[in-house]
Amino acid sequence: MRPRWLMIGLVASIALNLFLIGAGAGIVALGLRIARENAGARPAVLFWAAQPMSPPARRETRRLVLGLRDQVRPDVERSRSLKVQAWSALGEAKPDGAAIKQTLARSRQIDVAIRTRVEAAVVDQVLALPPPDRAAYASAISRELGAPRR
Repeated sequence: MRPRWLMIGLVASIALNLFLIGAGAGIVALGLRIARENAGARPAVLFWAAQPMSPPARRETRRLVLGLRDQVRPDVERSRSLKVQAWSALGEAKPDGAAIKQTLARSRQIDVAIRTRVEAAVVDQVLALPPPDRAAYASAISRELGAPRR
């Protein structure tokens, strides 16, 4: 092979490798951003179960669920932070198993408190609705949660 063609091949190879490295880095960055944005509390089941309700009831219920999501976000982030802290501690030279378990237990307590708060608020909201909307929500949420159909 002549030196000129060798040089052209080398430049083309470098350009292709740089393109592939850039594309890979972009995909990784995009994946991390999507994961970070979707990491918050997601009211998907409670939100979508309102679909068969009448428009005013659906709007009211969805507004409540979205508001609750925003209200509990700091607690969700605190719980997630505790989980990261606990699981990261396993990598230390001498991990303290009791402390790790205690941190995970605190995180679980926060998660249960969040779920209790959200479910209680949604139940109170739906109980105040007319019977057809309550029945529609109950049916939809049972279907969404995988309960046996009747």
